Amino acid sequence: MSRSAVVVGVAALVLAALPARAGETVSGRYDIMIGGLQVGVAGLEGRISDEAYETSISLRLSGVSRLIASGRGTASASGRISGGRAIPANYNLTLNTTQQNEAIRMAMTGGAIRSFSAEPERPAAADQVPVTAAHRQGVLDPLAAGLFFAPGAGPTVTAAACAKTFPVFDGRQRYDLSFSFARTDTIKVAGYEGPVVVCNARYRAIAGHRPSQTQAMEANRDMQIWLAPIAGTRALLPARISIRTPVGVALIEPTKLELGSPSTTASISR
Repeated sequence: MSRSAVVVGVAALVLAALPARAGETVSGRYDIMIGGLQVGVAGLEGRISDEAYETSISLRLSGVSRLIASGRGTASASGRISGGRAIPANYNLTLNTTQQNEAIRMAMTGGAIRSFSAEPERPAAADQVPVTAAHRQGVLDPLAAGLFFAPGAGPTVTAAACAKTFPVFDGRQRYDLSFSFARTDTIKVAGYEGPVVVCNARYRAIAGHRPSQTQAMEANRDMQIWLAPIAGTRALLPARISIRTPVGVALIEPTKLELGSPSTTASISR
């Protein structure tokens, strides 16, 4: 699994929200596994309302083999919610590992990138698909692309929650993440026991990439995401991610989840 795929997977998993006014508090802790071996941990703290969101996440990789870096990362994002979708305002990522250093800053208005920086600067490869101004319009940042909403007024754990395609710009690359319904299921971890909807996931590179390096990810049909409902909202949080890689299945597994009001979230001991 590529380093960027690990980071994107964790970013999608730990999206939560902290609005300007009261909303539902969420938090979680996760193990990152590849081929049955734990290679890192991640955490989130946040809150979400029907009007706005903000998130803060952390990541630590253990570097247990030459395939996985050691180091730390943090990311944060904020924005508002309108029409059952996230409208990002700010996104920041800092990643410092033995294999990769990144500092991404983006400011957004109405889905358009108003300003951004990506350090260190990298020279474009001969076969790299260029990013144009049009590729930075009508997009989400990677954390906003982890916030799902169920349409209508009925149950949130439904097939309709999966029916999404998110246009993502991460500061370097533009890509689509598409989701479709697989099944419903249940999960049981410390802090949450209840239903989830499982979605199949697909990745499609648009710009900023080298085709030779993204073909395997685009062809990957073994990617799924488990969505758990956030109490008091129409939103669902990615609670688990599974991705087949050449070195084994990569899993991002929750060890603890707190998803809103205790009156509607069943707490259990692990």
